[in-house]
Amino acid sequence: MMEKLRKELERIEKWKGLRKDLFRNIEPAITTVAIATPTEEILREGFVTPESLPAFTARQSHESVGGYEDDLSLGKRLIQWGHTTPLEALTFTFRVTGISKSLAGQWTRHRVGIGWTFRSTRYVDSSENGFVYPALEYIKSEEIAISALRIYEMEHQRILQQIENLKKLKVANQECRRLQPVGFATSAFVYTNARALRNFFALRVDAHAEWEHRRFAIMLFNVCMGIAPSLFEDMIPSFSFLKERK
Repeated sequence: MMEKLRKELERIEKWKGLRKDLFRNIEPAITTVAIATPTEEILREGFVTPESLPAFTARQSHESVGGYEDDLSLGKRLIQWGHTTPLEALTFTFRVTGISKSLAGQWTRHRVGIGWTFRSTRYVDSSENGFVYPALEYIKSEEIAISALRIYEMEHQRILQQIENLKKLKVANQECRRLQPVGFATSAFVYTNARALRNFFALRVDAHAEWEHRRFAIMLFNVCMGIAPSLFEDMIPSFSFLKERK
């Protein structure tokens, strides 16, 4: 199943090689900044990791005890039972870069269990800003794809020049930003938890999600699988594009 996720990313990135030399092209990246980690006091009660933390907290309701493997198994059962509140115990902070203003605008619709701090377009100078170019993965011809990307490139260059022209006229940065297109690159810190991420993945790792949303969601899903696989692996068979693209 993870191989199918990798192939879906490859399908989206079909023309990635054509983008690398475009004017100020920027690609997405995710850095894990922080993960909820049990304190030394809790560790004295038993071996607990970020992955087993939700089950460890869930045992509070019955005052039951169990080892590490028991907790991993219980975590899976909590998901099966639909008792996912304890998953909020596992919190994450991520730094994301190379995302478009379009994606950022959609992200803010996810408010339950997810917080965002975006780079300011009012206080940060956009003179050296990068751009997120479209994937155009549905275009079969390389010649057509590069021709389309060149149009975006020329428009990006023109917009930055117009922003510079406004700055020469002493127009405030907060007014210059009105020219910024949805392809303007931005960055953010994301604060969330395992329960909220499962909902996010259910909506965004989906054949009907826009390509940039799906690309980022798959990237973030892969990061989470590297941290707490037992809390996310059950979702893979439910991803719609795996059923539609066999």
